[in-house]
Amino acid sequence: MPAPLLAEPASAFSKTGGTPSAAPAVSIVIPTFNRAAVLQATVAQFRLQNFDDFELWVIDQSDAPDRDANITYIRAIGDPRLNYLHLTTRGPSNARNEGLARTRAEIVLFVDDDVLLLSRDFIGAHVRAYDAPDTGGVTGRHVERLLRINARRTACHVAWSGRTIFNLFGHKRVTVGSVKGSNMSFRMAAVRQAGAFDRRLKFLEETDFSTRIRNAGWRIVFEPAAEIVHLSAPSGGVRERDRLQSDITRFECTAYYILKHRGWIGAVPFVLTFALIGSVRMLKTQSLKTGLALAAAIPRGFSAARLEPDQALGAVAAVSAD
Repeated sequence: MPAPLLAEPASAFSKTGGTPSAAPAVSIVIPTFNRAAVLQATVAQFRLQNFDDFELWVIDQSDAPDRDANITYIRAIGDPRLNYLHLTTRGPSNARNEGLARTRAEIVLFVDDDVLLLSRDFIGAHVRAYDAPDTGGVTGRHVERLLRINARRTACHVAWSGRTIFNLFGHKRVTVGSVKGSNMSFRMAAVRQAGAFDRRLKFLEETDFSTRIRNAGWRIVFEPAAEIVHLSAPSGGVRERDRLQSDITRFECTAYYILKHRGWIGAVPFVLTFALIGSVRMLKTQSLKTGLALAAAIPRGFSAARLEPDQALGAVAAVSAD
């Protein structure tokens, strides 16, 4: 596991002299990359929440200008609940795992750095969703700026075709197949059984994680009161800016997920479906290169799935602060 770089100890940010709860009820983890202004707006919203027994970790993978702006912002606030970690190794799974390794609470809540919380009871809604002892993970209501709903009822899972089925816009608490990474939480007891996020995945990493949580005997639930607007900020973040590269990543990671969890039997409908998707994409772009690139992504995903997954929770590396 790559060693993180701690830019400042958490205590260096405290101007108040206070200390957060020794065992907070919730640990909040926000991975960020080159979105200083958007991140700071997201952090500010959490400080206005009615539920205040939390610690918050900013896991920063930003380049120097945004990194320095984030450090300055958190230091200026002086809120002892806020913690900052800078990583030189990028990737959403690795960032979330570094947060998991540091949580002191039994519920860990993840959001993207570009969300609007639609209620001051957002944290409380996540916490209340764990009233059933078999609830291992929770995903909230998503108002998406870009992603389109493709199911009539509340749903979040990968179909046998490999297509992601998504509708997290409902109004009732129901069981679903997977969380969505921009608004999700987990019971640490479930995490300790299932392991951490698989660092080999750049797409469907939260679906892979949810599948392992469910396989360990836990439920994943949708909680509509935990509602966000996902802004899908156009700069920063982990999205591929190139459409072809984004499709290649989707093909490769879906192949990885399918083989990892469904084996070669599950690979058959996936390959048929994605071969058709790739053919349509090739015809639309009138580019043989596009078709070949997408076709090559599938066996790469299958090959990676035959390797040992990189999903160990790990321990916090000892880091000294200057």
